[in-house]
Amino acid sequence: MQKLPFLIPRILLFLLLLLSLTPLHVMSQNLDDERSILLDVKQQLGNPPSLQSWNSSSSPCAWPEITCNTNNTTVTSISLSRKSITGKIPARVCDLKNLTVLDVSYNFIPGEFSDIPNCSKLEYLVLIQNAFVGPIPTDIDRLSRLLYLGLDRKQLLRRHSGIDWETKGASNIPIFSNITFHKIEYNI
Repeated sequence: MQKLPFLIPRILLFLLLLLSLTPLHVMSQNLDDERSILLDVKQQLGNPPSLQSWNSSSSPCAWPEITCNTNNTTVTSISLSRKSITGKIPARVCDLKNLTVLDVSYNFIPGEFSDIPNCSKLEYLVLIQNAFVGPIPTDIDRLSRLLYLGLDRKQLLRRHSGIDWETKGASNIPIFSNITFHKIEYNI
């Protein structure tokens, strides 16, 4: 009977320790998943040399192109500006559930817009100076949290002719009525 009072504090201490470690494991597991997603994205982009710091042995929060929340528990921003990206943006990037900023400006990304409208928490999307072709997807309005969409005025002129860009701009397209555009002047 004397052993029981001695065991109770140890059991309580063990349970307290176990409970305190559980959230850390869950958080790091989430970051492990995000590292895997980002390494997948890197591979789908053709493993560009500019992303050589992306590896399986370091935290994505330590990679120069990645910003995490203040607790370093989840990826919130990817900045791939001027990284010589030549492949389409993989849809897998939208598996980062807390991604609010995606900047792929000043690259050579070809083709049509990808599945970016599936990135439901995006607030800032910067696509300036790329080689996109085709129309802006009509389902871009699924980006309901989008505050800023950076597109080339020149690209928009090619894709949406007939719109009076000088006086009405993108607000003439209903899906863009609440979005601020980055305007670039060209010497043509």
